[in-house]
Amino acid sequence: MKDAIQFIGKLFLGLALAHSVQAQPTAVGNWRTHFAYNSANSIEIVEDVIYTAGMQLNTYSLTEQEYSSYSKVNGLSDADISLIRYDKESKFLIIIYTNGNIDLLNQGQFSNIPNIKNQNITGSKRINSVFFKNKLMYLSTDFGIVVINPIRNEIKETYVLQLNSQQLEVKDLCNLNGFFYAATNQGLFRADENNIELQNYTSWNQVVSTPLNFTFSQNNLLFAGSNTTLYQVQGSALTSFYTTTSGISRIRTGSSDFYVCEQGNQKAVKIFNGNGVLLDSARYINPGDVVERNANEIWEADNWEGCVKLNNRTSKELVNPNGIYSNSVYNLSYANDQIWVSGGGELEWVYLFNRTGISQLKSDGDWVWYNANYGIAAMDSVLDILDVTVDTRNQYIYGASFGGGLLEIHPDRSTTVYKNTAYILPFGSSYRITGLAFDNNHNLWMSNYGSEAQLVVKKADGSWQSFGFPYGVSEKAASQVVIDNANQKWVVAPRGIGIYVLNDNNTIDNKSDDEIRFLRMGDGFGNLPNNEVNCIEKDKNGKLWVGTADGIGIFNCPESITSTTGCDAELKTVQYDQDAGHLFQRENVRTIAVDGANNKWIGTNNGVWHISDDAEKILQRFTMQNSPLPSNEINKILIHPKTGIVYIATNAGLVSYRGEATDGNETQDALTVFPNPVPSGYQGKISIKGLVENSDVRITDIAGQLIYRTKAQGGQAVWNGKHYTGTQPKTGVYYVFVTNADGSETKAGKFIFNE
Repeated sequence: MKDAIQFIGKLFLGLALAHSVQAQPTAVGNWRTHFAYNSANSIEIVEDVIYTAGMQLNTYSLTEQEYSSYSKVNGLSDADISLIRYDKESKFLIIIYTNGNIDLLNQGQFSNIPNIKNQNITGSKRINSVFFKNKLMYLSTDFGIVVINPIRNEIKETYVLQLNSQQLEVKDLCNLNGFFYAATNQGLFRADENNIELQNYTSWNQVVSTPLNFTFSQNNLLFAGSNTTLYQVQGSALTSFYTTTSGISRIRTGSSDFYVCEQGNQKAVKIFNGNGVLLDSARYINPGDVVERNANEIWEADNWEGCVKLNNRTSKELVNPNGIYSNSVYNLSYANDQIWVSGGGELEWVYLFNRTGISQLKSDGDWVWYNANYGIAAMDSVLDILDVTVDTRNQYIYGASFGGGLLEIHPDRSTTVYKNTAYILPFGSSYRITGLAFDNNHNLWMSNYGSEAQLVVKKADGSWQSFGFPYGVSEKAASQVVIDNANQKWVVAPRGIGIYVLNDNNTIDNKSDDEIRFLRMGDGFGNLPNNEVNCIEKDKNGKLWVGTADGIGIFNCPESITSTTGCDAELKTVQYDQDAGHLFQRENVRTIAVDGANNKWIGTNNGVWHISDDAEKILQRFTMQNSPLPSNEINKILIHPKTGIVYIATNAGLVSYRGEATDGNETQDALTVFPNPVPSGYQGKISIKGLVENSDVRITDIAGQLIYRTKAQGGQAVWNGKHYTGTQPKTGVYYVFVTNADGSETKAGKFIFNE
């Protein structure tokens, strides 16, 4: 931890150039990834560029001191990279993913080899290592050795090794003195590298029977290793020369020395000379991989701190651009024109001891971190942040800790932690605050999971009150808090319980006039589609959309929920394609978001749906297969009301998509066109932003001839850059005329269009 704080100055020094690239506006319909830079598991040097890999491929130019990234947005075919290696002979970088997919990069061009990923085999497809020889790539996999010809972008052949009719897992490969050596789960095997029948398993002979994960040559000596021990191989004998209680995760050779990454209880990079003599260690790191640049400088891919330069091979210097702290993204919230990421977690409402804390995406594109490693000591014990909100009066940040109570962070980063009070009560030995919401009077409402008083409020004057729900249920579960237009508090009760609603009649301290309703499945009881409720979202019309483990229920009259007439959820019947049924029936709806046009964004375990405001039509559908989503398991969707950017938190990290709809403005004075000028050859959508809600938008040429007419989606209109006839307008100046629905707000603007 001290090392991280010590180097934070170096981390943020020189980030201005990297940020200037990242901060460019994203065009409508385009994606952006927001993966963490401070977590990497593989590293390589290609000429003067350092490549690191994790969820995406990151580069740092040593000569230009510039950063760039590659993901599914701009070239990669997949996400979650396990290994990268560069072949100096063929000049190809191979990019290997955890699912067995492969990309090749050569002279800025990507190509894909999906054969292993798509292969229908029983057992693991894991690719463990790569060995290069004669411009070929030899992949050691759990089902054999796969040989790739990168120049022809094809798999050349496959060697399946066997012993006693058992297929071997090949972990590593090297060659020495005309022989290939393969480290397997059944020992070390050898074959003549010039044998034309290497595909025949009888060409491979067992040298030793000890299970091995590594083999390599250095100083004309042959070495091998298990996950705890290093050996020198002499004929059919293994001579142990180093043993560790930490796990050996990777071994890399340098010009004369070799490097061993250990990731167990004593995390370090151990440096050995070519004869296997331990020379030194680099500590206070969590190495996933290491590569040698020269005899005095190595670079490390660190699971905690990303790209790390080790000067004199032991002195740490962080080399990362500004970004989100972690790919652990549980929840998203919007406050003060900024996006807040809750990096904690729970698994079936058991805490995970997640120390990620909070990441704040500022309006200028910079990220700020709040956790124990970056100046907030209290967060060393306040873990698993599940929700975040901000008091706009004093800019206090509040974090809901699932185990540590309510966290209050002041602008100077000092903190107050609320727990063990008369109102925030423990569940066992923990204080489980799960959901947060401010009402219009600056009262902070929070759910207290497991407490007899599941709903707690910290009032604007600093005093407290709590509310219990008097129903016999299996567990006092409580999570998300939503406040409807009638100032009623809706509390999700997970674990198959349902929803609680409190109407305090705007008299928080007078409990005699409180009205409480318990909602669950069944006519007259709330008519939820399922008692396992995941989320509630209020739309532009004040309706509440409830996502459950079996579809969506819509409360069209939530203000009447505690009245004598009540208000059951509508189980809307829709027909998508050939299928008809209740809305999202048989889908586990994890999250719902509402854009500026009142359209809904639905996140499930099967990706994202963008549907019309009345739910009758699917507007867009995104999955891992047709978009840059790194996973189909969606934790949260949040839409920035001013920009229309749709932030999507998955179980593998955060991505965003620039949607067409934004919230409307009160006037047309903020009208802007992006991009302006429209560059020649531009194929994206052109957005007209800052409009009064649902304005009429007309685009004309300089002579006043109408080119295009549309209606704004909330506060933004989008043009595909084509004339009504489908042709592209000529280069010149074009005008935008905007009028709101009743004609009281008008505005004109202009922009330049280049063919």
